[in-house]
Order: sequence, then C-alpha cells, then structure tokens
Amino acid sequence: MLILLTVVISTLTACSSPSEKLLEQFTEYRVERGLDLYRQTVPQGGESSLVAVYETVDDLFGIMEFDGKENNYQEVEKKQEVTTAVLSGDGETILAILHLDQKMGKVKVHAGGQSEEFPLDTQEPITMHTLNDSYDDVKIKVFDEQGNLIE
Repeated sequence: MLILLTVVISTLTACSSPSEKLLEQFTEYRVERGLDLYRQTVPQGGESSLVAVYETVDDLFGIMEFDGKENNYQEVEKKQEVTTAVLSGDGETILAILHLDQKMGKVKVHAGGQSEEFPLDTQEPITMHTLNDSYDDVKIKVFDEQGNLIE
C-alpha cells in the first residue's frame, strides 16, 4: 500500500514541470501583492524565470524577472503620457514602455554608447524590448508619429 502511494505521488510530482511550478508561484505572488498584469512571459524548457510587466495597487508601473527566490524588479511612478521601466539582468536589459493613449510612434534608446530605434506596439498599451547586453545607464525617448518628443 505504501509503495503504491509513493508511486502515485511521484507520478503526480513528475507531471508538474519546473515551468508550471514557477507559474503557480508567480500567480500566488501576484495575488498576494495585488499586481495588475499587463503582460508576462511563459517560461520555456529550461528557463528558470519569467518576466512580468504590471501595475501595483499604489499606481506604480513595474517590470519584474520572477524566479521565486530573489526577484529582480524595478517600479516607477506612472506618468501621464509615457512611463518607462528598465530592468538590467544577466547579459540583457529589458525595457517596458507604458503608452496608454499613444498608439503610434517610435522609441529611441541610448545605452552603452550605442543607439537603437524601434516602433511602439500598436496593438497594446505596452511595448517591451530587449537589449542584448546589461546596461546601467539607459536613456529612452518616445516620439509620436509626427516625430515630436513625448514626455
């Protein structure tokens, strides 16, 4: 009887992948802290973290790399037009741009002596972009479709 119970528990535990466990942990974390999600990634295969962009109950905009232990995050006060959050981590920098009323435009990023440009996501109020290196000093400027700086 004990052997059968052990086999059943082992089988049930094996069905829950590390990715599924991480998603469950994040769901609990999100509910406990009252985070309102804009977007989150779903860990694939061997990934040990997920990235989430959210709003807090205190009206802060945030981006988090959640691993269930030492979560890396940045929270900033929401601005009226455009709010940006930058998360530097293991060999990459993740940008999150909240643009609730701005549907068209482009983003210019300056980091590590280099510049990059990309369009705003026209389907959602948030644009996410990843830089392929970790930067401490990132400057982000958002422009409308006429090329005017949005602040």
